[in-house]
Amino acid sequence: MVRVLANAAVVFALALGALAQDTSDKAVVVHSATAKFAVLPGVPDCVTAAVQHGDPAKEASVFQLKFDSSCVIPFHWHSVNETITGVTGLFQITEKGGKPQAIGVGDYAYMPAKHVHQAKCAGTKPCIVFLHSDGPFVFFFKHKTANEIPPEKALADVNKPADKPGAKPAPKQ
Repeated sequence: MVRVLANAAVVFALALGALAQDTSDKAVVVHSATAKFAVLPGVPDCVTAAVQHGDPAKEASVFQLKFDSSCVIPFHWHSVNETITGVTGLFQITEKGGKPQAIGVGDYAYMPAKHVHQAKCAGTKPCIVFLHSDGPFVFFFKHKTANEIPPEKALADVNKPADKPGAKPAPKQ
């Protein structure tokens, strides 16, 4: 199990590293229209990410994340602190054992390292958030009653259109 988690963490870090931005001591402006979004391994494909600054595989970084409406990242934690700022849509964070907390346009959330939580785009419209991590960014998925589980197991039962007969996932743009 530890080997599976370690391998998933490495693949995730390598994928993020491929999207890394220059971190030299110069000003950076990234326009949303030209940001390079990609689906990342080990997270639902209803989330795409564009690294705005830093190399998430190695250091503190900033991402712009786009979530399809109703997209869920199941309960997980990170080894570093993260902050989230809402840009569009109704984003929702639920702490393990807690009630969902809405993050709207301009709202801010802080998740300390190893804090188990779930993320969801709760509205009928897609969500965009900025996520800042203060170190290398890795997902560790958590089962309701167990320790860490591999991403494919964590993602097996989320983001399926089964609750709407005949529904199909929206195509990626």
